[in-house]
Amino acid sequence: MKQYLFGWCVNYRMKHPHHMPIGLSLVFTLIMGIQGCNTPRLAVAGQSCAVEEWRADEFFTQDVLPGMESNLRKQRLYFVVGSAEADFNDQSEWLLAMDSVLIPMRVRFEESGAWQWSGSRNFYQPVREGVMSMDEVLPKTSALVLSEAAYLIQRDANKCTAMALPGVRHVGTVAMP
Repeated sequence: MKQYLFGWCVNYRMKHPHHMPIGLSLVFTLIMGIQGCNTPRLAVAGQSCAVEEWRADEFFTQDVLPGMESNLRKQRLYFVVGSAEADFNDQSEWLLAMDSVLIPMRVRFEESGAWQWSGSRNFYQPVREGVMSMDEVLPKTSALVLSEAAYLIQRDANKCTAMALPGVRHVGTVAMP
């Protein structure tokens, strides 16, 4: 007889062929149980956030071009709309982690029963002398390299939750007069 992992004995002549399938199924169940206990985590700006399953109904952007020459090249508006099935706290700090930056988001509960988040980010350009120049407000970095992925982050005093968002949809560009 040969001694196998976990102490199971199997005869080389396979007198007890049911031992091996039972042992393999126990090992498989144990591994799946251990993996299921570990909540996926995402490190955002020095804080570890639990990644939770939640499906946003919509995630889209719209660019707004300024109506006058300045160092402001464009303002990008971000919108996330989600189901009311989720139990969210509108008093939490909400952030959008996208393109390695954190964008502050405002949240409101609509009368239709959906949650809506919105935020904006400014993009700047160099300008010639004499052209109006606004103070540049740059978003905080998220310490993530997110080429395609985006996360909606809910932060409270002692808890951080990240929810993966679907691919972003760009709904167009508006030029101010």
